[in-house]
Amino acid sequence: MPKDETLTGLGHRHDWEACVVWVDDIAASSPKIVALSASAHSGYNKYYPPSSSYFSGNSAKVDYSSSYVVINHALSATSTAGETQPLIMWDQLTDAARTALENTDFGDANVPFKDANFQTKHGNAYYA
Repeated sequence: MPKDETLTGLGHRHDWEACVVWVDDIAASSPKIVALSASAHSGYNKYYPPSSSYFSGNSAKVDYSSSYVVINHALSATSTAGETQPLIMWDQLTDAARTALENTDFGDANVPFKDANFQTKHGNAYYA
């Protein structure tokens, strides 16, 4: 993703965006997708219930956009097909990678999935 500065000197160098796909029952063999939350700089765009056009199978379709007018970067649901990115689970990362994400100072950017931030970010993404 591009640097989080829409204009030179405005914004910050790093940022993290995230999506949460909410399902009705994680223990079910075929859980139903009930909501989609996509980070939008300081909060989340929430789609409840989400349009089926926002998914390709079980994969959410999201778009990254930036606005020079309001100096904002965000993810939003889209019906437009794009590239597929691999899902990397936290436990699949090497110890060195997890440690780097936990301990690196990214300035104003908060890594949403590190231990110190996960519960708060997850709660902010909740759709109900």
